[in-house]
Amino acid sequence: MKMLAGGAIAVVLLVFYVLLVHSAVHVVNCVSTSGCTGATVASFNDVKSQAMSVLGGLVSALIISELAITKPGEAPAARILAAASDRAKNVFRWTTWLYVGAWLVTGAWAFWTGLSHPSVLPALTSVGQSWLGLAVASAYAYFGISPANG
Repeated sequence: MKMLAGGAIAVVLLVFYVLLVHSAVHVVNCVSTSGCTGATVASFNDVKSQAMSVLGGLVSALIISELAITKPGEAPAARILAAASDRAKNVFRWTTWLYVGAWLVTGAWAFWTGLSHPSVLPALTSVGQSWLGLAVASAYAYFGISPANG
């Protein structure tokens, strides 16, 4: 039951993060397009900016911590279902990789949009740049790479 609740919380955090990034990208695209009056920078208020940043950090921390203890080539959190059926393991593996994929795509989207229009919505630019650093840290953690010593 504890695992199910933790998984549900993780999914809800990811969904809100994706929705906030989507909203921020929509604002940037609208503001950057002449004649668009559907969204303004003011419509993406400080609370949304802070929530997007916090949720991005929480989802990233979850992914980095899981990838850090996962052996390369294995699905993150596979150790949880050690005694489960092959079908359950397969569903869990797909779900986990979809979660990581959603985080990767959303972060890359925020990063690219922030590069293209850095001054329109600074909160999105910051989230995208933070995501890039955290994505690199995730890759280092998952593949067991350590920086070369001097």
